[in-house]
Amino acid sequence: MVQQFKEAEAPLRAAGARLHARLERLLRDGGVPVSFVTWRLKDAASLAHKLARPEKSYRSVWDVTDLLGLRVSVSFEDHVEQVARLIEQHFEVDFGNSLERVRPAGYRSVHYVVRHRDGPHPDFRFEVQVRTALQHAWAEVEHDLGYKVDDAVPDAIRRRFTRVAGLLELADQEFVSIRRDLAASREAARATLARSDGDLPVDLVSLDALVRQPVLEALDDSVARALGLPLTAQPFFPDYLVEVLRLSGLETTAAVLQAVEHHAAEVPSVLPRYLDFARRELAFDVSALTAVERGYALLFIAHLAVVRGPALGLSKVARLTRLYQQLEFPHDERAAHQVASAAVAALS
Repeated sequence: MVQQFKEAEAPLRAAGARLHARLERLLRDGGVPVSFVTWRLKDAASLAHKLARPEKSYRSVWDVTDLLGLRVSVSFEDHVEQVARLIEQHFEVDFGNSLERVRPAGYRSVHYVVRHRDGPHPDFRFEVQVRTALQHAWAEVEHDLGYKVDDAVPDAIRRRFTRVAGLLELADQEFVSIRRDLAASREAARATLARSDGDLPVDLVSLDALVRQPVLEALDDSVARALGLPLTAQPFFPDYLVEVLRLSGLETTAAVLQAVEHHAAEVPSVLPRYLDFARRELAFDVSALTAVERGYALLFIAHLAVVRGPALGLSKVARLTRLYQQLEFPHDERAAHQVASAAVAALS
């Protein structure tokens, strides 16, 4: 049977590439976010070892259901069911040989065996495994240890396997809960900013709501038109933008919106000077941009809030020095000071 497998290896590889592409396309069209989709062909040595196992017998190599294996990894546990549903809808699943393996503490792994009539043989079947990233990590470590939790291992080791499985199950559930809580926080932030008295500390969640405010959407659009570029829904490096706003003294959404009200009209006239400064001091060439991302205008608002503010010029340079040292020149205060001085000179 190993020789039979070797003779079919080329068509099996071709089938693997086709099925991998089909599964990726199915998941993409189905809107299911996945970490990765991979496939592998069983090697001859592994097949020979499997065929030699005493508890099973095979009439032909096509009785082996995992000659070809595909694996789907998702970030969140509730996405496993979405992937599984698509597989059941679009592939001919051999439910008699498929299983949902529940390990200690509820740890799951979904294994489908699928028939493929257009494969290298009428009886050809392949396997699709669906796991979360944490379940995949468990399987990889389990494989490297050379034992599985359901093997006849000593009780003390079995208990340790069980504890780890419980931790992974809890982590998978927490990730789903965190994702839902973040979505709820984003909705709450938008509702807060919709009120005239709404105010929140600037962070990644409130920034998402902030850049969707009509006044900021209009400002981003004006920057995009000034640069002759399209405006996209993709956010402009949110973690970077949060730090820029905080370091320039705009630590709440109300402070940001107030700065927008004061300085939005200046942005079109300041834009060429800022871009010239960025080209000279930061080696940034605007021609490298292909689009303007949501929130990009806040970069200019933050600088204007410092440079056009009431503080003394020395204080303005000091504040921008801290900004550039933290974000651009972490090990060179002198360079950060020079760039900050150039920014104040360019934008004053």
